[in-house]
Amino acid sequence: MKKKRKLIKRIYLIVLPLLIAVWIFNNFTIKTVETAVSSAKISGEIKIALVSDLHLSFYTNCRKIVKAIGKTEPDVIFVLGDMYSKGQTQKIADVCDFMQELAKIADVYTVVGDHDYDDEYKDAIRKLENIYLLDYEFRDIEIKGNKLRIYGINNAYFSSTFDLSREFDPPLNDRTNILLSHIPSMKHYGDFGFDYIFSGDTHGGMVRLPFLGGIYYNGYILPKITYSGEITDKGLYEYENTSLYVTSGVGHYPLPLRFGCRPEICLIKIKGE
Repeated sequence: MKKKRKLIKRIYLIVLPLLIAVWIFNNFTIKTVETAVSSAKISGEIKIALVSDLHLSFYTNCRKIVKAIGKTEPDVIFVLGDMYSKGQTQKIADVCDFMQELAKIADVYTVVGDHDYDDEYKDAIRKLENIYLLDYEFRDIEIKGNKLRIYGINNAYFSSTFDLSREFDPPLNDRTNILLSHIPSMKHYGDFGFDYIFSGDTHGGMVRLPFLGGIYYNGYILPKITYSGEITDKGLYEYENTSLYVTSGVGHYPLPLRFGCRPEICLIKIKGE
């Protein structure tokens, strides 16, 4: 009996630290994901850094995130919403500090998500330098001689009559047209004429399993088995005229329970054909 207890104790002493190490690695280390796409509208190369779903909390290491983005040397940074969790407006000042650090690296274009849509946050962002909130707006910019039009929308939900053509004129063909939207939905704006759509929200399913992918998507558990529609929860999805990229983000909500889906900074390289 004593030998069995000693054996169990030894197993605990080995397994428990291992489980803690796995949890720390999956939730509190940041990886940088690079993805290259090509476009006939681009000459040379444009580098875009994506940040989403920060969900700022006491264990968020903003300094590490800023450093990781700085290393990618982006031409522009897109911040895709949910910088803090719903109702936690006391964190707005800290989020603004984080955004201002990003703006020291490159100009920042941002949209809100389903957590950080407060008017107080929007007003605070609009006061910052080199940070542009796109709340059903667009901006024309130029990077390395390339014309880009950056659109941003604030939808967390879509009505049955949702139609982007009521809000914007058709995109111009002489520039690269990019949509920033927290929610990834090709169904609702995939046919508008954007060249690229960048989104977050999904957290990559939080937990990803071999062959099964994310364990949660749009209210479905194990969506590869239970969901009959298209799953766009992480990575690049190519369509006839539009590319959708979904980042799993850098934060956690409601708890740090990621597995197989580490916090990520995404660097998108758009290269001329």
